[in-house]
Amino acid sequence: MKSGLIKFASLLALASTVHAADFYIAPNGNDSGSGTMNQPLATLEAARDAARKAGAGQHRLILLPGNFFLARTFLLDARDSGLTIEAEKVGQTTLYGGRLVSGWRRDGEKFWCADLAAVKEGSWDLRMLEVNGRMADPARMPESGTFQHQSPFAVQWLSSVAGGWARPPTADELTTLRYDPKDLPATLETRNAEVRVYHMWDECRVGVISNDVAQHTLILQRLAKPPGAFGVSKYVVFNTREGMTKPGQWYLDRVAGRVVYWPLPGEDMTQAKVVAPVLERIISIAGTSNAPVERITVRGLALQATTTPLKPGGFAAEAFDGALGLEQARRCVLENLEIANVAGQGILGKALADCEIRDCRIHDTGGCAIRANGIASLIARNHLHHVGLIYPSATALVVSGVSRDVEEKGFHIYRNEIHDAPYSGMDCRGAGYLIEENLVYRVMREVSDGGAIYGVMHHSIVRGNCVRDVIKAVEGSGVSSYYLDEGSEDCVIKHNVSVGIERPILNHISHGIIIRDNVFIAATNMTLYFGRSSDCTFAGNTLFVPGKITIQRPPAITLWTNNIIFHDSLDKGGSPQAFTIDDAMPSVPPPGRRTSPISVGRVSHPPILEDEISLKDWPGGLRVVDRGPARWEASGAPAFVSLSYDDQCLYVAVKVVLFDVNKLRKGSIWGQDDGAEICIAGDKGTFVIRGFANGMLQSVTDGGMSAEAAARLGSTVRFAAKSYGEFKKDWKSGVWRGEWAIPLDALGIKPSPGLKVPFNIGIYRAEDGVRCCLEGTLAEDWRLDQAAMLQFK
Repeated sequence: MKSGLIKFASLLALASTVHAADFYIAPNGNDSGSGTMNQPLATLEAARDAARKAGAGQHRLILLPGNFFLARTFLLDARDSGLTIEAEKVGQTTLYGGRLVSGWRRDGEKFWCADLAAVKEGSWDLRMLEVNGRMADPARMPESGTFQHQSPFAVQWLSSVAGGWARPPTADELTTLRYDPKDLPATLETRNAEVRVYHMWDECRVGVISNDVAQHTLILQRLAKPPGAFGVSKYVVFNTREGMTKPGQWYLDRVAGRVVYWPLPGEDMTQAKVVAPVLERIISIAGTSNAPVERITVRGLALQATTTPLKPGGFAAEAFDGALGLEQARRCVLENLEIANVAGQGILGKALADCEIRDCRIHDTGGCAIRANGIASLIARNHLHHVGLIYPSATALVVSGVSRDVEEKGFHIYRNEIHDAPYSGMDCRGAGYLIEENLVYRVMREVSDGGAIYGVMHHSIVRGNCVRDVIKAVEGSGVSSYYLDEGSEDCVIKHNVSVGIERPILNHISHGIIIRDNVFIAATNMTLYFGRSSDCTFAGNTLFVPGKITIQRPPAITLWTNNIIFHDSLDKGGSPQAFTIDDAMPSVPPPGRRTSPISVGRVSHPPILEDEISLKDWPGGLRVVDRGPARWEASGAPAFVSLSYDDQCLYVAVKVVLFDVNKLRKGSIWGQDDGAEICIAGDKGTFVIRGFANGMLQSVTDGGMSAEAAARLGSTVRFAAKSYGEFKKDWKSGVWRGEWAIPLDALGIKPSPGLKVPFNIGIYRAEDGVRCCLEGTLAEDWRLDQAAMLQFK
């Protein structure tokens, strides 16, 4: 017995006076052990219960070297506060969330199989299989790449902040996939098949309900987004016998109740160590809001083999559990862990405060390596790689805060190495983050519209990071090194490096971003993107650009100073030449006037004012009101307009998005309160009709109309306004909507197909003081000789 160890029997007697005790647990044993080194306990539960009986203190559960196969999740709660669970020797103790598979026999010439009775009974299902320490490759069709399905979905995406689709997908659209008959065999076993349907920045993996061979149509379990969304038509079929095309693959035959595997060269299935996962979570450390867990440490263990249910995972595989779960936790530490070969997340943290996840190696995960929510916590020196192997929308590291509060202290993400991820390297949402000295490479390898370091952040600092070797692997919106998305505000991006990425910085609907003292190196061309952004600073940066440098929406940059640009190192023939050096902002000509007319659809029934803006009532859909008065893209959250007409009226609806609906100003002063103005050419000149978020309507003379004519029109116009959203500090808070019915005879317009009428819409949003319009006039919205043109259909 080691010196200083206390026998379990003696410990019970001394519980009132002993403040710390060690309990040893063996991979194999019996429950008669005392918990000492010589007589270890047989189960984690027995050791945990012994520590609880020992009373308060810094107790330790020490796991001896070997393999622990858990039949159920190991549970800790607030009663275990202060406990440490650790391996006696780092890296020599592994906890499995599954069971060994035995009884392998030949299944044809190439394959081997083993019976799993619970699978046939329907009580057990699995997404991954571990063979000799390796996550085996799933059977898939096609062998590599993807198929192209034939299910278009042409509904407009309004942006995430604007609420998604212009209309909700139907149940049929969310469950039907039409395929090319040469892709799938008529013998496809639908009870086994699983289909991954790709979208732009995420994907769904679901089961198959039926296969209509004559119509070449699969009926799927309900997807989160319809096949064909965003113009993406890629899909893959997993877990079929036909998909077994090379050694190292496996599939689960639910019909026969067995697992089938094709051994690698030299693998002896009579000696192979095969683990089939049973659990979604191996260790659960969970408190409550009233009784959080505190000061629990898990150290030096390896965790392997978990499964996930067959259902859509959502953005970044958010629906799935972690091999280690830490919830409602304070001052807890996870360190020097290795988590591998798990179907869901590696670590899932919820409501963390002052916790640390450090020096861990998390790899070969189906979902994210780490997914955590909370405040004032450290994620440091972890090595996260080869993630998203089952759910390619997974990000290696996902963290989120609890609010946008300026005073909130968010996560400190320090010196992590992240690579080989199908989507973003990290995804950070919240306030008060410090993201520094991380290395990110080989990410964005399968899914589009993300970045090495992506975030929706407020009052945060991104500094001293290095991004390299990120290429555009798929069609879509490209890849970026540092990407601040919808609603990011008051962040500093400094002292970072980007090597070889064409778009080192992307700001989308962001505000007050300071980008300074970075080094951005492009292989050929470079794009600095500031779409719909405002009040940004670009200072002291060094850019190496052999080709062309493009700035997307330069008015977003209010200060450009002390930047050095090394460019033009290739001549027209592509041969090297000396760099030239410049410090001026590359010039970008302003956009010209758009001259294509805007179609207005005819409706058989007038739309109901104050109702939803539906495609039935507004057949033209929603059009983005996306220009500022100077014709550059407007900044801030998007706004939309929809138009239709009948014999009596022109119908206009606007939808204006706000990040915080509490900042909606319900007054009736134009240019100060939230409102929209319709400017249209009538028989007596230019009419200007304003509607405000408070429901007030004004027909004004600003466009030159007489007071009498303006008043006469105003008396005939019907207007309704409504605001809705979450009245709290969240990210995508609300919308106000205005709808007008404007009598055409009062305008002096007789509609006929092909008729063109000068027209404009102007919107003022008080939240950020932004004016946007259908077409910039270089003056007021009602200057119709420079505005847009309606055309009646």
